[in-house]
Amino acid sequence: MLHRFPMLGERIWHIIAGRRVAPVRRGPWLLGTALMVLGAGLLIYVLVTTLQIEYYRWAARGDSPLPAPQVTTSGFRPADARPLPVLPGLAPSAPAPAVAPSAPAGEVSLPAAPATSTLSAVDSGLLISEPPEPVRAEWVATVDRLVIPAIRVDFKVIEVGWDTIEENGQLISVWQVAEYAVGQHRGSANPGEGDNIVLAGHVGGYGRVFKDLFYLKPGDEVIVYSRGQPYRYIVSERIVVDEEGVSPEQRLANARYIAPTGYEVVTMVTCWPPSGPDKFKQRVIVRALPVQTTDDGAVLPDGTR
Repeated sequence: MLHRFPMLGERIWHIIAGRRVAPVRRGPWLLGTALMVLGAGLLIYVLVTTLQIEYYRWAARGDSPLPAPQVTTSGFRPADARPLPVLPGLAPSAPAPAVAPSAPAGEVSLPAAPATSTLSAVDSGLLISEPPEPVRAEWVATVDRLVIPAIRVDFKVIEVGWDTIEENGQLISVWQVAEYAVGQHRGSANPGEGDNIVLAGHVGGYGRVFKDLFYLKPGDEVIVYSRGQPYRYIVSERIVVDEEGVSPEQRLANARYIAPTGYEVVTMVTCWPPSGPDKFKQRVIVRALPVQTTDDGAVLPDGTR
């Protein structure tokens, strides 16, 4: 029976080569076979890609035993080894729309400034900022999980850096965004360090970790895990700013929300809206303050007593 295997292989080759197909039908037959092979390859590619996406989504869940996927949205050359440059002509000491710990809870919406920007190449959901201080840029991010019960968020957190590109002779620094998990900005504070803890994520895409961030309201709880230890915060405000189609000054003013604050606060950032003609043209910024417990067990944001 074994002597038949060489003949079987020869028959398969004849079928693939079309030697048993009439000459007048060989062209269409070869075309159909090629399309079938192409379709099978495409199907396998889609299947493998889908499985990979689902694997990353599962790995990014806060309760998953898998390591967090180190995948970021970035179309530029990494520049983590170099300091972020300041855009020429923009004063880094310009007044910043900062929010003090005792600021009243609520929502703030900043108006759009006239569009005189040279930053058109960094639209589509990307965020620019001034450089972090050199000392802060060396800090190691320790946040590993974020839980927000009100919007059913429970995702792992990875550290993200920045990229640098050149636009019209100017250097522009752009923050990366974690594709499946939540990203903690490199150089931002960790829980317990008394400064700004910056967390960013996609409203769409594969992970969609912050798809419902817009719907958070003052009083909602935020739990940040650092080296496995939970730290509790209470949402104090939600801010909506125009980010695309505005001036460079406006965009850098918006970026002051992710700058050091001098007091402990969690700042969560994503794009808005997720669809429609104005897709990703705004930013939703949610800030949460550490909680304190009163004598009767009530929980309040730190700084409200």
